[in-house]
Amino acid sequence: MTGKPKLTLKKPLSLQKQTQLFQALKPLHEQAEKEKRRQGKEQKQKERDAKQKKREGIKAVLTWLYEQFPACFNPKDLKPLKLNIDKDLYPFLEQEGSPSKAKVRDALTFYTNNFDYLKVVINGTHRYDLQGQQIQEITQEHKDYAQEKLEKALRRKKAKNNN
Repeated sequence: MTGKPKLTLKKPLSLQKQTQLFQALKPLHEQAEKEKRRQGKEQKQKERDAKQKKREGIKAVLTWLYEQFPACFNPKDLKPLKLNIDKDLYPFLEQEGSPSKAKVRDALTFYTNNFDYLKVVINGTHRYDLQGQQIQEITQEHKDYAQEKLEKALRRKKAKNNN
């Protein structure tokens, strides 16, 4: 034998013994539940903080884009952007004080998923480069894609507001 006693029940515990055992273990269970809730709240707070930090980063990059390229990026006069405009931005990211490629991609994703931007693509005829010059025609396929994306986003927003 290994010296460890085995815990075996030869007969079921009486109702009184079960109640005593439950009462003895109840504080441990409650403490574990409280700890679990506390950890869940901490995790949610970390997630909120991370989202807030990302939003602030996106705002900073958009501000940088508005300042550097006002002919292309203007929140009051949205224009459909040239396809793959991020590649045109990369040379400017080597300057001091410019954002990283990842942050620019996040900001462009946010910018191009905006309801107003999608409406501009749907109703527009041309795409624009960094200097604000017409560079490409918007195809019907791109307009249909923007329409579908807008409708899907509006459905998500409506469902979220209903909850």
